Amino acid sequence: MPTASSSLILTFLSPNPARSRSASQFLQRLFQLSSGSNSSSHSSKSRRRDILDEKHFGSSSSYYWHSETCRCNTSGTVLHFLSLTDGSRTTEEIIGDQTSSLALLSINESRTAHDLGDILSDCRQQLSRSIVEGNQIFPNSTWESRLRGLSFTVAQKLGRDIQPSWLLRNTPTVNLNKSSTSLDIPSAAKSEVVTGEKGGGVLKEVALPFFPEYSPVQKDLSSSRLFSRPLPGLYQYNNNINTNSASTGLIVRPIPAATEDLRLPPPSLIFHCSSLDNAKELVERDLGGKTAKIGWRGATHRGNLIASHPSISGLDVRISEDWVLSSSFDEAEQSVLAGSLDELQSSHVMSEGQHNGSDDTITADSKVNNSDCWVEVRSNMKRPSGFLKRFGSHPRVAKPPQLPYE
Repeated sequence: MPTASSSLILTFLSPNPARSRSASQFLQRLFQLSSGSNSSSHSSKSRRRDILDEKHFGSSSSYYWHSETCRCNTSGTVLHFLSLTDGSRTTEEIIGDQTSSLALLSINESRTAHDLGDILSDCRQQLSRSIVEGNQIFPNSTWESRLRGLSFTVAQKLGRDIQPSWLLRNTPTVNLNKSSTSLDIPSAAKSEVVTGEKGGGVLKEVALPFFPEYSPVQKDLSSSRLFSRPLPGLYQYNNNINTNSASTGLIVRPIPAATEDLRLPPPSLIFHCSSLDNAKELVERDLGGKTAKIGWRGATHRGNLIASHPSISGLDVRISEDWVLSSSFDEAEQSVLAGSLDELQSSHVMSEGQHNGSDDTITADSKVNNSDCWVEVRSNMKRPSGFLKRFGSHPRVAKPPQLPYE
């Protein structure tokens, strides 16, 4: 195993440390990922005050950023779950709160040693630099970062979830539906390969929905020399020493949102495994989750399974048996309904049949026969972002292409 290595780190903002541990353990058991907890490094107050904690909370606060990690042994990709805590809430209380979701915060590259602890430390330093440089009122000011840290603690005490846009590139007053994923990937030469024991699931690609008018995700990927273009619309991380061999680097698939979309669907993590039947049995029988089919086209084309579990709420985790590099991507129902209001949709739209338990009848929707002709008007007045988005836009007129005369 080489001493020098590089890997991509996907950082997810988690509601609390217990949710981070639960999500990490779920993915470890399902795909046999390597584990790496940062809880031991936070056993004492003196050891947990790294630069990320200092920027937001100083040295006297009991609050700190807790990290939990797991890694794909084949691609070398690290999944990092970051959460704010003061260590006072019990595990049972935190796990019982399942209303919050995970959110993708950033994608970083680490070129440190193979040890997962060193990779995590490098990632936290990069996050600290990105947060300070992203200050909009006073760029590179520690005071603004400290004020944001104070707002985080107040928000947590009030029971509000911290949003990714509060940390990177946006202030808390900005529309939280906009993508705030940050790509901190330098334009550098190719990196060295990360190898490990193969087996279980392999993280093949990550799909990143984004608003083109707000997020520079696609621009950052296009300008980075660390990514190749295997197919149009796809970017593959170059982590091979031998460029003649097939790359095991992670595929990043940016998916632009439609003009009418009011929110973004969750990011997708696509894992490849040897047997969908075994994965389905593991999720539903041993892990207490559920699976749903997507992209199945008859008996000859087996699509993917979407694994759902309260611990990974906010992520679209897919399992593929016959993964093939393709420009097409099967979007889930969340992307179809991204341009509609939740209160106007029937509860049966996203369900495969909600049974009442004692019989086979589907649970009745409370909105059926309980509305008037003004229900859509009131719903749009509560969330006028769709109208405001059109207010500043100018109509585009279709023009013939500029082709030379023959």
